[in-house]
Formats: sequence, C-alpha cells, structure tokens
Amino acid sequence: MQPQDEHLTEVVEAILRYLHGHPDAADTVDGIAKWWLPTDWCVDVRTVLSALSRLEAQGIVHRRINADRHVLFSR
Repeated sequence: MQPQDEHLTEVVEAILRYLHGHPDAADTVDGIAKWWLPTDWCVDVRTVLSALSRLEAQGIVHRRINADRHVLFSR
C-alpha cells in the first residue's frame, strides 16, 4: 500500500468513526476537514473529498445540495 493510500484510508476511517458517534451529521467538505477529523491532523480538502467519494461509492455517504447550493455529505 502506498503512503498516500494509507493516509486516505486513515481519513476514511476517521470519517466513519465520526459518523458512528454522530449519525445525523451533515457538512460540507470544508466543515468535515475542520470538524470531523482529529484536530491535530492537517488534511487537505482534496484528500477529504477522495475519502468521501470512496464512502459514497460504497453507499455509506450521500451527497446532496442544500437550498444555498452547498454540497453536503451525510450518512
């Protein structure tokens, strides 16, 4: 496994842990990067989006656009 694959897997697992503890959570990619991941992690938005895309492909996470045209991700 490549280091970037391991990092992506860590981000996926952190998102899953957050959703387990907060099943009704919904947020933007920026909000997820800031609030859902450990505070000592410095994860760029592209990595978070890649992790969310992986979870979306597995049917775990869904994307929707709210009235303000923000893309939100939730369970």
